[in-house]
Parts: sequence; structure tokens; C-alpha cells
Amino acid sequence: MPEDRVLQIENLVRRVELIPDSDARQTALDLMGAILELHGTGLERMMEIVHDQGEAGKITIRRLAADDVVGSLLVLHGLHPDDIETRVARALGKMHGNAELLGVFEGTVRIRLSASGCGLRETVEGAVRDAVPDAADVIVEDSIAAGGFVPLTALAMPLPGRV
Repeated sequence: MPEDRVLQIENLVRRVELIPDSDARQTALDLMGAILELHGTGLERMMEIVHDQGEAGKITIRRLAADDVVGSLLVLHGLHPDDIETRVARALGKMHGNAELLGVFEGTVRIRLSASGCGLRETVEGAVRDAVPDAADVIVEDSIAAGGFVPLTALAMPLPGRV
């Protein structure tokens, strides 16, 4: 059901972007932005209120963040309590050791498969994209065979400010 709603919203946004009248199009876009901002502010305030409940509030926030729908709203508004690395690690933990997080650099998540199998790459990529829709990109690399050639790019993430 939430996926259907997301598709509906995406289709409606595309339709708004195609409105030929630039004033009407801008008004519709401004309205969408104002509604999103209001919802984000409301969610932020709700998270503060829940957090102020002490340990019970922290447990509730964990439950909210773990919910697919609520968690995606928290990500959308920059309110999710877990960073990208934590969310990726949690998603990969469900992969039974078939993939490892190499790192996150400028929002791009790099994963290395530690096994191979039919559809594993797609499964891992899909799980990671679901866990971190706010990632700029997800790159899934094949496993490195024992004794095989290891390209230098597979050994480390580039350092910030270096090419």
C-alpha cells in the first residue's frame, strides 16, 4: 500500500512539473514545498516530545525508525536517528554474511559481495536502497576470489579532497 502511494505521489509531481503555465506550476510546487516543510516540522516536534519521555521515549523512537513507512518519513525529513552506515549495516546483517559494507563516501555506499549466487547482487542492492533511500548511489562489487587480482580501487575508499 505505501509503495502505491509513493508511485501516485511521483506521478502527480511529474504532472505538476509539466503544467505549461509557469505561474500555476510554480504555485503548485511552492504549495508542495510548504506542505512538506509543515509536515517535517511537525514530525520533528513529535520526535522531540517522544524523546523527552526518557528511556520509554527512546524505545518508541527506535520502534518508529524501524517501521518502514515512518522510517522513510524520518529519512525524508532528515530526522532518522541512525546514520547511513548504521542503516546499511542493519540491512546487510539480514544478508547472512553475503555482503560487507566497504564504506560511505559523499553519500555513495560501496558494498562488496562476499559470496555469489543467482540474484544476490540485485537482492543486496535492493535491500540497501530500501534501507538508505537518501544515499546518493549504491555500488555493489563482486567478491574478490582468493589469490585473484585485486585492483587498487577495491582496497580503499578515496580520502576526502583526493581524487
